[in-house]
Amino acid sequence: MSYFKDVYLKRLNRDGNTQQERIKTRKEKEFNQLFLKKSQYQANIYQINDKESDIICSLQPNKWNETQLISNLLISTMAAPLKTGDILRIFQKIKDIEYDKIWLVIFCEENITKGYQNYKIICLDSCINITNEYGDTLYEVPVKFVNATATLVKDYFLYSEPEYREPQREMKMITSNFDFLNKDVYFEYQNKGFEISGKDDISIKNVAYVSISERLVTEVEPRSSAAIKVSDEDNFFLNNR
Repeated sequence: MSYFKDVYLKRLNRDGNTQQERIKTRKEKEFNQLFLKKSQYQANIYQINDKESDIICSLQPNKWNETQLISNLLISTMAAPLKTGDILRIFQKIKDIEYDKIWLVIFCEENITKGYQNYKIICLDSCINITNEYGDTLYEVPVKFVNATATLVKDYFLYSEPEYREPQREMKMITSNFDFLNKDVYFEYQNKGFEISGKDDISIKNVAYVSISERLVTEVEPRSSAAIKVSDEDNFFLNNR
């Protein structure tokens, strides 16, 4: 038995074979064993994209301005990495107040030498229902309605501010890039009708920055009409396009 190889080197390298690896391991231990346990912003990610999860994290408001839309999410490097576009359900208790909200990942920091994974997330505090012609709900979509001139939009999405612009008639919302969020899709929100007029799904992978326009509320088709067979030959509106 060689004491140097079998004992000394194993003890020396138990946290890594290089100085950088040992520093990274030390930071990971400090984050997991000290910071997470004592953080007043400790929270639990209990769902990721509708799948059950159980990840202890730290959900912190914006460091410089707590009124900002973006929050910071810190997670152990032992947890599986998140992706932009992931929708999270997070439970958090600060003092005696409990929060149970839906969040969207919009930025992932690739540098994990700090000893933790760092993400930027926004709260999806509204929900829209996309229905069929009979009023049946097809999709429930959590969204965040935003102002087109907000700092969040300027920093993260393709945006230009012309010297002169017409009064803003379009509303904007941010959500995960669901494949059914296409142009001309109609939905209702707070007793008003809206239609998707455009979508930026390029700026952030798997995230949709959606433009919507208000339109007249669509009447729901009677359920009895579902049994009526209509073909191109006997449909007046299709034959007289």
